Amino acid sequence: MRSRSVVFIMAIFTVLFAASCTSSQSGEVTIVIGQGTDPVILDGPMYSDTPTHNINLVIYNRLYDLAPTGELQPDLAVGMPVIEENDTKYTITIREGVKFHNGNPLTVDDVLYSFERGAFHERSQLKSIFALMYDVQKIDDYTFSFRTGQFDAAKAPATVTNASFTSFAERGPYYTPVAFGSQINQLTWLGASIKNKAAMEAAEVDGSIASYGLTWAIGTGPFKLVEWKEGYSVILERFTDYFDPLVTTNAQRLVFQTIRDPSALKTAFINREVDLIMNVVPLDARELEGRGAQILTTQGYFGYYFLGFNMNSPRVGQVNANGSPDRGGTYDLNSNSTKLRMAIVYSVNPNDIVNSPDIMDGRGIVTLQYIESLPFGHIDDPTGTRLMEGNHETGYYNPERAKALFDSLPASFKQPESIALTALSGSVQIRQALVIKDQVRRTLGVDLIKIEQVALSELTNRRRNSDPSVWDLVVHWTQVDDSYAVFQAFDVNNTSLATDTKYFTRASQQFIERGNALPNGNERHLAYQSASKIILETMPRLPLVAQLGISATQSNIEGITLSPSGSFKLMHAVKR
Repeated sequence: MRSRSVVFIMAIFTVLFAASCTSSQSGEVTIVIGQGTDPVILDGPMYSDTPTHNINLVIYNRLYDLAPTGELQPDLAVGMPVIEENDTKYTITIREGVKFHNGNPLTVDDVLYSFERGAFHERSQLKSIFALMYDVQKIDDYTFSFRTGQFDAAKAPATVTNASFTSFAERGPYYTPVAFGSQINQLTWLGASIKNKAAMEAAEVDGSIASYGLTWAIGTGPFKLVEWKEGYSVILERFTDYFDPLVTTNAQRLVFQTIRDPSALKTAFINREVDLIMNVVPLDARELEGRGAQILTTQGYFGYYFLGFNMNSPRVGQVNANGSPDRGGTYDLNSNSTKLRMAIVYSVNPNDIVNSPDIMDGRGIVTLQYIESLPFGHIDDPTGTRLMEGNHETGYYNPERAKALFDSLPASFKQPESIALTALSGSVQIRQALVIKDQVRRTLGVDLIKIEQVALSELTNRRRNSDPSVWDLVVHWTQVDDSYAVFQAFDVNNTSLATDTKYFTRASQQFIERGNALPNGNERHLAYQSASKIILETMPRLPLVAQLGISATQSNIEGITLSPSGSFKLMHAVKR
């Protein structure tokens, strides 16, 4: 088995060396991006992991894009939308003169086709982008409008549900207008990439649609698909008719090379057979930087690690007298379970996680709240909030207060290994969990926490169900993206895994819903701030570390920036 792995790695290096030689001999500039896995499918709404994301970003455009700072900017759209009717109607004008890779001109028909396909195709995994859109109307070849709303069961017969619809037009009679401030933010997602309607419909007729995103793909992006050698590489070449004259890359080709073995990927970079790699772990970043590589980080903290408390647990959450979870929307901050929860909070010093060489190696900061950057939700003034109790050196760590709370509890809350902590097997979260377990033991004088390492499928199941007989704590990570999904973690209307703690209060919910409805701006910022202040009082999640996205490039590569999600933005990549 070992010899097969060596042969496979040598084969990859041979391919990389050949690509390098071809590039230098022809004078053609090729940039090689190393990735740990193949993309899944080069078709935006059908899948979006990191390797897929990197490639689709340069094949396709969307109406809007995110600047590295997280701010919205027009892409295929001419400008920001005109928003009317209590922030429920959007009118958007798109650029003229844009061509697809097959030479066809871009029109609104392509936009409407792409949105309809993303919203209703049976294989689309990103239908949520369009979940609130209805009454989508073409105004002319370069202008369209749509409304945002929600399904209103009172308007529909009993046999009709929201899942019944197969088009935006079918939604119309049964939707009620509702403002949704994140709608334009969500149109920056890859699932909203624009396809060529004529080419796709022709492929439906001749049957070639079955191989779309695998052997062929047509977008408007700065690079077009040449070849996908499954398991080895995806090759793109420069699209000379790209609409944006400000693109400054000198690369004629991009090669996305798949090297599944992490050590082999790192070796390929060290040997300069690969020009860029992403998702670099902090310890590797230190080594690569010492070898002369450039380390790139996101401009903001694009995610955070947290210690989540199961709010259904009788030990650290809140239950009714009969032991069932209390979902009434009000938490008793003087209960024994709250005291134990806060004793654990005050026992944890995240500085040990940030500065541990094998965890973060200083590539992050101790955080006290759920948003450290991006435009909305960061608490600017800590006065009168939970933030007054902490600092960016040691978080909320207060061993004296932790011990006083713990000592006031009955013996039933002090049993060794009575608190079950779940973490993903083989991940950095295990190391974080071990730090937390040891800190709680040293602070409280009892080895209170029992760690259970689980596979991803089991972790997913536990986060979804939050069974208090299985887990009390979870160490995990969440991304703070352009739709401010951190607040989905505490939104009672969200059914995704983000709501793993099953926290809910009426007070925070009203501000979350207000923030969700408002367009981007100061009012939205204040609404999310207010929600965050309330959530922190109960502390269903203890923020640990705000994390930077880390990538590495060779010293002769310039012009690379990272998106807020950590993906490469390659339009201005230059290889010297």
